[in-house]
Amino acid sequence: MPVHIGTLGRLVKLPYVVSQSVTPEERYSFQTTLEGRRKAQARPVGRRTWALSTNHFRPEEHSLLSQFTSGAWGAGPFYFVPTDAPHTNLLSAAGSLCLPGSAYQVSTGGSVLEGGPVDLGVDGWAARSWVNAGSTDFFLGYGEFIPVVPGQQVTGSAYVLGSGASVRLRWYDSNGAYMSSSSLGSTGTAAGFTRVFVTDSAPVGSAACLLVVAGASKATRPAVTWTSQLQPWADGQGCAKAVVSAFSRDQVKSVIDHTYSNVSFTVTEVG
Repeated sequence: MPVHIGTLGRLVKLPYVVSQSVTPEERYSFQTTLEGRRKAQARPVGRRTWALSTNHFRPEEHSLLSQFTSGAWGAGPFYFVPTDAPHTNLLSAAGSLCLPGSAYQVSTGGSVLEGGPVDLGVDGWAARSWVNAGSTDFFLGYGEFIPVVPGQQVTGSAYVLGSGASVRLRWYDSNGAYMSSSSLGSTGTAAGFTRVFVTDSAPVGSAACLLVVAGASKATRPAVTWTSQLQPWADGQGCAKAVVSAFSRDQVKSVIDHTYSNVSFTVTEVG
């Protein structure tokens, strides 16, 4: 499976990643008092580190990666799309879980408040949600553009409460300028939470998208995937700020006109 690294509008596709492991930063620090009591202090977010490897990379392929580790693209940070994010959830963990700061009104005249846990019926409990305290649409996963490739099918979804509530995809160019919005997809009801979604092709010239909820009183569990249909909800695996390091190349085969190497590298979330 491939991964993608780069900036908006300049995502570089690295093919044939055969191994990917992710390690979240430890969220708790512990301290034992003189009385023998153990205390834990939690960090707001645990940053992640990915260890990746490839088999039988050709020179033209591993040179794509070495451009990031050698500084040809600058110091970063870069957008990173792991192998699993396109078909699970391209949002960050914070955005997908409705953590504080990840929602915002599209226009002035309202606010979005933290709503706490909500019961989604057969889909169980969502730990956090957002309440629309105004009358305008609002962004979910706000503050992080989701990188897209023009022509790629993209599906956005969320669980919403409200008659006629829906989601849209708003498209932006590589400079962050708004381009257009997708048509409305499926709609919700006032009787209970419904998972609504919309699928559209990223337009020519687009480099990013944002997920917008329209007409909902509450919303939770947003997701965006590079797929043509709705996927089972999963927490976000996307990363908007990362650096690439620890590049290692082991040559395993060399014949006339062909050289192959096994490559390993590390992607570290920053910010």
